[in-house]
Amino acid sequence: MKYGVFLPTVNNGYILSKASPQYMPSYELNRTIATEAERTGYEFVLSMSKFRGYGSEGTGFWDYAQDPLAVIGPLIGATSTIKVWGSVGAPSVHPAMTARIAATYDDASNGRFGINIVAGWNRSEYAQMGLWPGDDYPSKRYGYVDEYVHILRSLWETGRLTYHSEHFALDDCLVQPTPRHGVTVIIPGQSPRSIEAAANRADVNFVLGDFDQVAKARTDLVTVASRAGRTVGTAALYGIITAPTDAEAVAMVQSFANDTDVEAAEGLRSAAAGDPTGMSAKIQTQERNQTLDVAFDHPTRAAVVTGSCLFHPHLVGSYDRVAAYLHDLEREADVDRSVLSFPDYTTGVADFMETVAPRVRALAAV
Repeated sequence: MKYGVFLPTVNNGYILSKASPQYMPSYELNRTIATEAERTGYEFVLSMSKFRGYGSEGTGFWDYAQDPLAVIGPLIGATSTIKVWGSVGAPSVHPAMTARIAATYDDASNGRFGINIVAGWNRSEYAQMGLWPGDDYPSKRYGYVDEYVHILRSLWETGRLTYHSEHFALDDCLVQPTPRHGVTVIIPGQSPRSIEAAANRADVNFVLGDFDQVAKARTDLVTVASRAGRTVGTAALYGIITAPTDAEAVAMVQSFANDTDVEAAEGLRSAAAGDPTGMSAKIQTQERNQTLDVAFDHPTRAAVVTGSCLFHPHLVGSYDRVAAYLHDLEREADVDRSVLSFPDYTTGVADFMETVAPRVRALAAV
């Protein structure tokens, strides 16, 4: 299993609670996390694309966010071996500009750069800048992404492109020099259309969900990619809330849930209601209150907990249970990458590698 860190490029990370660690995004914080991830053996760090959060006054959860591409440049300079993956909200940056930025970062990083192409589901993020493609965009966004990545790869391969479609118009567009090493392309999502786009265009598909949902996404991806003669990896997103015992881990997550930021949670639910197809948005439409169900439905694995104060699925349980979950994810579901978030990154990044990762390796050796 290879591990990545989902960088907290937004305020307060990925837990909507007034009881979890509170902080603003900063380069210093993300540099510290990236260098610690490199030191402790993570494969990559990944930034998140976010342009507007869920506070009513512009001062709430995720209303403070660093640019997901701009932050990558200095992180490349601060590291030497770890892969550094940025994100781009596809409607916000023309693909020719993204291609040029990626070529620059490929050169600066000696081939460590990757780009996560986010289709975008939250209308308010893009509408505030006049960049929302239209009311029908949710239904055709992965066609947009498919074209976007086609343009990226064409420009990287040849350095120039003429291309006209419903979405884009390029006339002898130049992007030179081209990447010398190759840029890793990540496409998130697990709807049939997003799986198709990832299978045909990406190197890695970024997914989330419980064990069965992630396993199905992997199976679907392999099936579609094989038809195109391609091999595409899968990376699954999980938050980590772990402790020596199950009881301690449950107490920690419940303490966060007891002080859920209800206003932010309702704002998130309202925004997600506009996307009827995406898995990420579907998770956000769950009831969000201070009630949290932590069920250990498997004899050895961590519980997968969603809702309440948790933005995305979190693994909750003892070190042994979290390790068993990640081991089984690779062995049984063929998912060999996980993208991890932590309540407190200043301790969680290193603690995971000291407590959970060795247990995963021990299980794999049996």
